[in-house]
Amino acid sequence: MKRMTSLLWKSSRQLVPKGKYRWQLILLVLIAAAIPVTELLVAKLFTDLVVSGAGMPVAEIVISVIFFALLFATTRIANYLQKTYRVKFFDKAFGADERQKTANTESWEWAMALELVNVLSFLTQMFVIAAFFFFLNPGFAAINLAFILIVLQVMGVLFVRQFKTQRGFVQKRRDKENVTPAERLGTRIQQAEFGTLLASFGVVFLFAILIWLSIEGQISLANTIVFFLGLRLQNTTFSSVSSALMRFARAKANSF
Repeated sequence: MKRMTSLLWKSSRQLVPKGKYRWQLILLVLIAAAIPVTELLVAKLFTDLVVSGAGMPVAEIVISVIFFALLFATTRIANYLQKTYRVKFFDKAFGADERQKTANTESWEWAMALELVNVLSFLTQMFVIAAFFFFLNPGFAAINLAFILIVLQVMGVLFVRQFKTQRGFVQKRRDKENVTPAERLGTRIQQAEFGTLLASFGVVFLFAILIWLSIEGQISLANTIVFFLGLRLQNTTFSSVSSALMRFARAKANSF
């Protein structure tokens, strides 16, 4: 994971060399990270309404429903703005870059930049979700955090391996050796799906622990539902991280 972190850090400094654009990059990542937490808050509010709504005053139910609708709408709007603005952001950031670049290099840098935002956003989302879990049940949250670190360690190894593989493909093309599209794409997709598969097995294990804790009464019904939704979201994030890392490795190998 250390090597992966180093490559991501160096790439972000190469792609966004100006100070103000780095702050904007951080803001884009934080907005993306806030979205899943807001969605979990929506899920928490919804489950509390379903589980305990029968005993709540009508006025409180109406306020909760309105707040639920506002939060849900906010997540959709924020997601739309974050994904559309990042194109304008990199257009301005690259415009401020004084390096001389060929059209091919610039194309790969665009691909790497967009994947960099994806990777950083997904990683931040993952840890924000893990932090949110501590407010629900610290014990289960600690188990989940340890699991995340293990999965990221494995994905880091796969990422570095894929980067070296893609650099090998680049060198082969420079040496006029034939590299088939099936070979280039196949290795990337295989590594991405392997990382996703390992993460999914771990999430199933977490589901089993969650069910046991819920049956034992250590986690309330409402929080169990939120944990379930959060773990599903986390599993999707693992898949997104794995795929984005492999695409980033390919773009980086071809760009600099």
